[in-house]
Formats: sequence, C-alpha cells, structure tokens
Amino acid sequence: MYYEMQSDIEIQGIDCMLVAGGLYREVCETPSWNREFGSGVRAAAVLSKLSPGTRFHTYRSSPDGEAIGYLKSLGVDVVCERRTTDIVFAYFHPLSNPLIRPAVERAQMPLVVVGDGVLRFSFLEGSAVVNAERAVYDPQGSGAVEPFEANGSKAVELAIVLNEEELLRYSGRSDIKSACDTLINQCRASVIVVKCGVRGALVVERERSSEIPPYRSERVFKIGTGDVFSAVFAYTWAEQRMPAVSSAETASKAVSLYCDAGEVPLPPLATLSRTPLIGTSPACVSLRGSTETLGRRYSLEEARHCLKSLGMAVEAVDLGDIPIEQPVGPKTLLILADGLNLQAVEEFICKCPAAHRIVVLDEEKRLKPWIDVVIKDDFTTALYVAAWPVRER
Repeated sequence: MYYEMQSDIEIQGIDCMLVAGGLYREVCETPSWNREFGSGVRAAAVLSKLSPGTRFHTYRSSPDGEAIGYLKSLGVDVVCERRTTDIVFAYFHPLSNPLIRPAVERAQMPLVVVGDGVLRFSFLEGSAVVNAERAVYDPQGSGAVEPFEANGSKAVELAIVLNEEELLRYSGRSDIKSACDTLINQCRASVIVVKCGVRGALVVERERSSEIPPYRSERVFKIGTGDVFSAVFAYTWAEQRMPAVSSAETASKAVSLYCDAGEVPLPPLATLSRTPLIGTSPACVSLRGSTETLGRRYSLEEARHCLKSLGMAVEAVDLGDIPIEQPVGPKTLLILADGLNLQAVEEFICKCPAAHRIVVLDEEKRLKPWIDVVIKDDFTTALYVAAWPVRER
C-alpha cells in the first residue's frame, strides 16, 4: 500500500535537487562495463556538481556499498531504504535488451520525497511518492507505465521525460501527437519531452512544440544516456527555471558529452560546446557484411535488428533482404568489416554509389583512415553514426 500524502503538506524551500531512482548493478560484455549505478545513482552523480547538496532516495540491500560510497564522496546526501536483494542489469552490448536478475516484484514500501525540485524515476522494486513545486518524471522501463499521480504524487508543475515507446504505453494512444495531447490535457503535464534517440528530442508544451537536434560525439556509450538527459533537464528546468526548450537543448548537449566520456559527473554546463547534427534522417541504411560464419551472420542480424529499433529502414541484402529501390531521402551505407579484406570493402562501396554517408565497423582496427569514409571500432557507435541525420546532396 502506498503512503498517503496530505494535500496541505507545505513544500519547504530548498537549494538543491532531490532524486528518487534505482540503484542497480550494470554489467556489459562489450564494451566492458561493471559498475553499481542505475538511473538514480547516475542522475544524482550528474547533479552533485550542478546542485551541491543533492539528496538521493533509493533502495539497497545494505546501507553501504560501491554506489553509496561513490555518491557520498561527491557530497550527495543518500537516503536508503532496505530491500531484500541486489539487482543486476546485464547487457551483451549497450543496445541489447538487458537481462534483469533476480526477477523482482514491486513489494517495497514507497519512498516519500517532498521538495521544490524533484526528479523521479520508476523503480523495479518500489515507488516514490512525490510532492513538489516542480517535478520531472522519467518512467523508464519496458513494462506497464505507472502514471505519475497513480501513487498519490503531486506537483504544481510536471514535466514528463520519456522515449517514444514509453509515451505510447503511458498514454494508451497510437501516435505521438495524440499521446502528447493526452498527457498535456488529461495528466495535467506542463511539458512533455520525448527522447527520439538518433533524431534528438521533441519538446511539447500546451501552446507549441519544438524539435531538439542530437549532438555529435566521437563515441556512443548508450547505457545511461537517458539518465543524464533527465538529470540535466531536471536541474535546468526545475531548479534554474530555464524554459523547457533551452533545458532540453542543454540536456541533449550533455548526453553528447557523456557519450564521449562514459563517466559522470560532467564538466560545468557553460562549457558544453557541442556540434548539432542538422539534416535529414536517412530514408534507408544499406547494411553489408560477411555471412561466412555464425558469428558474422549473427552480427549482421543484430545490427539489422538494432537499426530497426532506432527507427531506420534497413536493406541487408547479404541476409536476403530485397533492396529498397530509390528511397525517398538520403541513404547511408554501413559495412561490418569482420571477415572482409580491403578489396571486399571497396567493392561494397562501389556497389552503393548513392550513399550519402559511408560507415565501416572495424573492430579489429585493420583499416587506415579513408577519405569520405567514417571508420569506427565500436558496434553501437557505428550504428548511431549510420543512423544520424545527414545533409542531402
């Protein structure tokens, strides 16, 4: 049963952000990653330098450990309630669906968080009842979405930050526009921020909507990008009272910097000089590679699946796909170089003269720099570069 919060609770003015979110171990096979983070820990770490005195509310099996010590070293005040077991998210690569162990039911008593500015994430094992002047809610997860107010949470002004799939599940609608209208009108949200992956973000308010571009990074470390976005947006919108569009732009730049660094906290926001990716989303990604071994075929299959999950149309003729004739818009070529010699790579490029961008995944680092060819040694980065907006000729 959730705690009930009285409607006449007086919100105390504070000078720091409050975060309610998960503390989980994250394990990734490639690139190698094994840290105790989770959405709440990462967001609190980001906010530690932006909003000194940040307070973090979470669950853990014991009141100390890697993540708790890390946050305390950053000056974060940690309020930790006990849960029965540790929880692990295991990824094969950053774009794969995580294996979560053990299976967890939402059985913990809810946390109660009261303050001026609150960032609330969803939990696997419990929930957070929020009473705030300005609240930012990020209902992360692949299951059913708990509406912000369902557990008694209240906010004078509410911003909901979520991806497109979460938006449709939250609203019960089948298209982005009607879904945003539903959350603005029926859920009384002031702002909806839709994270659109390789296409940036969409900020929807009652009177207008604005598109936010993605920003360039040399690498893409995907685990935690949504946490960083929500943390920076919450700080700039809820504490600094910046306009929602400016807050989302700053958050998008922060994600670009995090993708390069893979670590938090981030440098001061005033130093975030990043290059926006302006152009048209590819109408098609032509995916080529070797299928001579099971591993190489699996890599092609996985790349096709991940590109489609990023919203891309894909033609993988080596896997039997029918070529997309004359796509309406720019085309990119992505070559997985494992098992290919230089001549084979050149032949694939010659067979796709209409490509607006050419990306080669060279995990073995065998290829030398190549004019007009982007060479990456990381799977996730190569897919993102292939899917980023391009300028049409």
